[in-house]
Amino acid sequence: MNVDKIRENFPHIDDMIYLGAAGSAPFNLVNYNAVMECWNRRRYGSTLGGTDHAWFSEKDPLAREEGAKLIGASPDELCIISRVVQGLNLIKDTLGYNEPWKKGDNVVMTDQAYPSTGHTLLALKRHGVELRVSKHRDGRVMREDMEKAVDENTRLVVINRTSVGSGFTYDVKQVCEIAHEKGTYVLDDAVQTIGSKVVDLHDDDVDFMVTGSYKWQCGPPEAGFLYVKKSLCEELLPCFWSYINVDKGPGITGFDKFPFGAADHDSVKTYDYPFPKTAQRFEQGTTATDEIWAWHAVLKWLNGLGKENIEKRNMRLGIYLSEELEGIGCTVKTPWNPEPDALNTHRHALTMYTTGSDELDRKTTAQLRGRPIKQVKGPTMKYQAGYGGVRVSPHFYNTEEEIDLFVAYLKKLMS
Repeated sequence: MNVDKIRENFPHIDDMIYLGAAGSAPFNLVNYNAVMECWNRRRYGSTLGGTDHAWFSEKDPLAREEGAKLIGASPDELCIISRVVQGLNLIKDTLGYNEPWKKGDNVVMTDQAYPSTGHTLLALKRHGVELRVSKHRDGRVMREDMEKAVDENTRLVVINRTSVGSGFTYDVKQVCEIAHEKGTYVLDDAVQTIGSKVVDLHDDDVDFMVTGSYKWQCGPPEAGFLYVKKSLCEELLPCFWSYINVDKGPGITGFDKFPFGAADHDSVKTYDYPFPKTAQRFEQGTTATDEIWAWHAVLKWLNGLGKENIEKRNMRLGIYLSEELEGIGCTVKTPWNPEPDALNTHRHALTMYTTGSDELDRKTTAQLRGRPIKQVKGPTMKYQAGYGGVRVSPHFYNTEEEIDLFVAYLKKLMS
């Protein structure tokens, strides 16, 4: 992997030491150039279609194809969304639309979940649904605890594939085995994983997955995918109905689906058709065209680099960072190796450490931006249910030299 070539796409990182991919990626020229191509085509004579309307853009199916390659799925299983929380709500509401939530049902999450998970599921309490929160043990989600939480009345298990603060990463296949044995679904929030680690949704047997593009995928801020397993695309009706999504049969696509000029056009009868047996049935209208252009370009770029190569590079950076931090007396709280009784102890480049003192953690983290010449940006304090420390998140565009400079300055601040 040619790191120097990759860094050419991130012009601002030469002016700082940026270690914050878990928050958002730095400005990326792959995004910018695609957006400018979209708008320039529109400015210089494009007709309604590829640049004016995302739904008719040739980049829409191409983005699905590239996304499917990246996550081990089929393009027909991908629904385009704008934000992760939109996908979470879509699944919650879709399940309730097909079988109303009721007293006696329960959903399972863990106390290491991101706030959008818990807040979205809180809405179910008004239906009498029990929200079961499995407690961590020193950051770890134990298999036996998950098995106790999930029962025959569990309708959904929600996980964050990688913890936002600590980098603890699930063996998702094990979670799916536990859930499916009880006949329940798994919703996987993989926004902190896709773009950094290899993900294969078919191999994991995940039912639903949500992700956004602006973190490890280095994409635009308002693009994302909701993955729905093929069998569920055929089984579940959408909770959000859009005439754009109806299936009028083979060969009837694009503007042919909307015969506004026909004498017999009717706002009800013309669209009284079933939905396609794909994840597109769940889409909520259209998305921003330039975002789709940018995301397609980034997904194609990532696939060109190779997800295995990206993971290998990031794992190397994460281990190097951890070793250097421990070398100056810090304690790394991110797991080094998978532990047999825990579900979420796979490693990630996202690394959490502590100096040994919460006060010193906060003080030094606040002072990092004061580093002369090149500020250190990205490290931040993160706590989930009492487990926390300082989060640092290097990505494939970072170098070992940048990590050396960060650790050396941190050592100075600690003294």
